[in-house]
Amino acid sequence: MSISRSTYFEAFASIMKITLRDNNATDEEKSLLQHFGRKLGVTSSEYFELIDDNMFMRYEIEAPYMYNQRLESLYRITKIVYEDVDISKLMKEKWLYRMGIAIGFDPSNIKYVVGKSLDMFNANNGLTLEDYEDGIKNIMM
Repeated sequence: MSISRSTYFEAFASIMKITLRDNNATDEEKSLLQHFGRKLGVTSSEYFELIDDNMFMRYEIEAPYMYNQRLESLYRITKIVYEDVDISKLMKEKWLYRMGIAIGFDPSNIKYVVGKSLDMFNANNGLTLEDYEDGIKNIMM
């Protein structure tokens, strides 16, 4: 008999791994994790199941192979983070930087990609994936 899990359980486990794997997450980052867990429909029992004995470390972080897939992933993550008014600008940048590296962006330019991502969402609240991809690709040239 398989255990029924929330739709985003495994994705959240990967996010948790990215945030907690280096053992230097701040209290604000840990609080942010709980917040995102709730937004993604992860139950509190699932959250604590992942925390207990570092179970989150058993889940793979699957970075998208194709650049457009990485852009789409960062777009979706940025949209969730940007729309959340409870998260400080600094925490948004820090967390998106960490997520961007984990999904395969080059560490030498992720700072610019995150900055441009937030700027585009700030300038256009209805930003489409296509516009986002065009905007990010233009800073890469």
